Amino acid sequence: MFQDPVARERIVNWADFASATVATMRREIARRPYDNRLAALVDELRASDGDVARWWDDHAVRDYASVAKRVQHPASGPMSFDIEIVRAPHEPEQRLVVYTTEPGSPTARVLPILAGWNAAPHP
Repeated sequence: MFQDPVARERIVNWADFASATVATMRREIARRPYDNRLAALVDELRASDGDVARWWDDHAVRDYASVAKRVQHPASGPMSFDIEIVRAPHEPEQRLVVYTTEPGSPTARVLPILAGWNAAPHP
């Protein structure tokens, strides 16, 4: 999301998605105040990315269950996903992240083609 420069190019709604990610990281820092690895990652991102620093300083906290992601795929063009994050009630550390597409949408039509690229045997 932050350390791969291609993410900013490919995720069309990168700023919305990234700011929500920072708000989620803030929530996780509050839940895990002694997680030194997470704190170090946040410090590193704040120091190296002005957007992250600005969003962090906004003090937003987010625990989202649904989010949209728009991707500009290099071969297939624009793709749209709805992401649902499901948490087990008695396992707060475990989450299932589900990407869905609108049935019949351009994204839904191109996904089987993209999946087939990886399924084809290589000579």
